[in-house]
Amino acid sequence: MAYTKLNRSAATLTKNRTEGSISPFSGMCVTCVDGCIGMCEIGKSAYRGPEVLYPQPFGIITAASEKEYPVDLSHFTILGTAAGAYGVEADSDKALFHNASCETEIAGIPLKVPILTGAFGSTEVARLNWDGLAVGAALSGAVITIGENVCGMDRESKIQDGKVVEYKVRKGQKNFEDIIKHASGKKTTIAELGIGTNPKAKPTGGMIIVDEKILGTIHLAIGQNKLYGGVNEATIHWDFFKTMGRGSRVFADGKILMKNGKWLL
Repeated sequence: MAYTKLNRSAATLTKNRTEGSISPFSGMCVTCVDGCIGMCEIGKSAYRGPEVLYPQPFGIITAASEKEYPVDLSHFTILGTAAGAYGVEADSDKALFHNASCETEIAGIPLKVPILTGAFGSTEVARLNWDGLAVGAALSGAVITIGENVCGMDRESKIQDGKVVEYKVRKGQKNFEDIIKHASGKKTTIAELGIGTNPKAKPTGGMIIVDEKILGTIHLAIGQNKLYGGVNEATIHWDFFKTMGRGSRVFADGKILMKNGKWLL
């Protein structure tokens, strides 16, 4: 049994040129030729890299994995117990599902169930379905992780003493204010400063994980940063992305590091 997937997928709109003859070790065509227009994942990623990072068309779909494993959870019967946990009274008339409690607390937010969703952010999926996602999480008593496109990424803000004190959202102002209002912890404290240094990264129009790495850009984040060595505890982490064009400057210790989007080091 080979665990390596073929070097193509409908998720990335790629395919092998020699579909009938493919190396099971690498997933590549048995003959890889110069100038091939087969658009396998290796070839496509070489010059259209961002389009192979996420399933396509990006921003309007959700996706599932094609990976096949020799075993999965259906092969196991798991009989476990929660050590140190105490439930309802051991009475068949009282030990009913609706009497059990899984309530907990995360960053000051009370939860009915200890569930935190994956990140719905930086895509149209989150922005267009925000109402349903938010209502569903609220009714179930869980936490939903959101991203920039839920309320709009472009904004004019004023930062004072490491905190965002004034802001203006170009679209989705009410959503933005509601999210900030209901977040907890150091939600408006600066958590991250990033400067793009990759000259080969190209704009994707919303894939923030790529856009923030473009040479000549800068991004600030507010909220949570303890996951990578910081001290801010918060229920949100938002990146604000901006290009560094004419008249822009980045200073450190009184010295200019970047001017008009170009390094001066």
